[in-house]
Amino acid sequence: MPNPQSDQSHATSAQWTAVWALLLAAFVTLLDVTVVNLAVPSIAVDLQATDVQSQWILLAYLVPLAALLLPLGRFADALGRRRLFLFGVTGFALGGLAAGTAQNINVLIAARVLQGVGAGTMMPQVLALTQVILPPNQRRRAVGYFGMVSALGAVAGPIIGGAILTIDLFGLGWRAVFLLVIPPCILSALIVVSFLSSDNSGPSKRIDFWNGLLVALAVTGLVFAAVQGRAMGWPIWIIVLPPASVLLLTYVVYAQWRGVSDRVEPLLPSALLRSAPFLRRASMILLAFSGIAGVPFLLAIALQAGPQLSPGEVAMALVAHPIFAVAGAAVAGRWNPANPWTLPSLGSVLACGGIVLIVIAFAHSSDDITALVLLIPLALVGFGIGLSNVALMSGALAQVSNDVAGAASGMLQTAQQIGITLSIAIVGGLYFANTSGATSDAASAALLFPSAIFAVASLLCRLGAIFHKKGET
Repeated sequence: MPNPQSDQSHATSAQWTAVWALLLAAFVTLLDVTVVNLAVPSIAVDLQATDVQSQWILLAYLVPLAALLLPLGRFADALGRRRLFLFGVTGFALGGLAAGTAQNINVLIAARVLQGVGAGTMMPQVLALTQVILPPNQRRRAVGYFGMVSALGAVAGPIIGGAILTIDLFGLGWRAVFLLVIPPCILSALIVVSFLSSDNSGPSKRIDFWNGLLVALAVTGLVFAAVQGRAMGWPIWIIVLPPASVLLLTYVVYAQWRGVSDRVEPLLPSALLRSAPFLRRASMILLAFSGIAGVPFLLAIALQAGPQLSPGEVAMALVAHPIFAVAGAAVAGRWNPANPWTLPSLGSVLACGGIVLIVIAFAHSSDDITALVLLIPLALVGFGIGLSNVALMSGALAQVSNDVAGAASGMLQTAQQIGITLSIAIVGGLYFANTSGATSDAASAALLFPSAIFAVASLLCRLGAIFHKKGET
């Protein structure tokens, strides 16, 4: 079987074929976070789901996805990245099949859990395998493509979901949302089997399962509280979950910092914990996704509630965002300024400016806002997040060696996923808390949060640029 891994300076077609197969699987995985949102009302009616069960259609996917990214990113360094990728993509596709053919809501929720487990197993391997497959001078370009995929996956869900529901493909209705993930997963798996060599035999050290379990529990607590807190009225046990989860994560980091037994493969390699440049960029990725993911989610809801646009019309209104996100990611994948904080700074400023323009548009247009009014603001937001995400991702991965690429990928994507969940939960919570008045007022109030996030990100990136000039990275 051909092995595309190489130390040569130019990547071969086999290497890029393998990378594109990985990115294809990553796209459908990230897309599945948001594509279901517009289909939930139809699912609830068809399967007679309660409000709580409807919420679990999303939650059953988000929780295992976010919880498993870091542990399985690190475990794959020892257990085999190709092996876990194939397990994950297979589980994700089977979950899509089960969800698309589900005859009751409980089966659908169980299928979404399987999809979340599959996605959490698969996703950390994408960047890790890309780091190993490609020669160093080609990796930034690949991370640029991953940034395009991330941007598309994070924002295109409402667009694609709206288009699918409007077209009613083969008369399947909402079921097509789940079934359409199967062909790309099969294609991705076949290419990976054909173009990537098998993993080496088992690990030489024991896996740190205990701390992996603690991290999974902590992330589960954070995500569950963020998504379910408002819906459940914030009972005391939900209020306690976030600080308890943070304390648990702090304990794991402290334990890993002190070191584990020589016979155990640490969950968090000291090379990552002691790398300030890597940790700074990982923190900025968390901050950026805490701002961006809630924007298209909010607009998908508000544009149907206020101007009462159809799902297809909402898709057209939002289409500028992913198109310009791809453009921004493409630029960042090929432009590498001397100061690594130039692109994150510029991207954050553009994103902040675009969101502020959307707030102004809602204030002036009230509930008669049109897609044309949102074109330029969403283009700025998309281009900005594309620039920023790729620059931060590639900068972070440039700080790590191949032997800890899985752990680094898991940490970065955990930061992404927690950010996406927090953004949707906070922006959605602010919107629904103000729906007693005009929809435009509620949307404007909710969008103040992501605009503030990107204002802070702009300031921090500017400080990063200043410190870089003084000799820090």
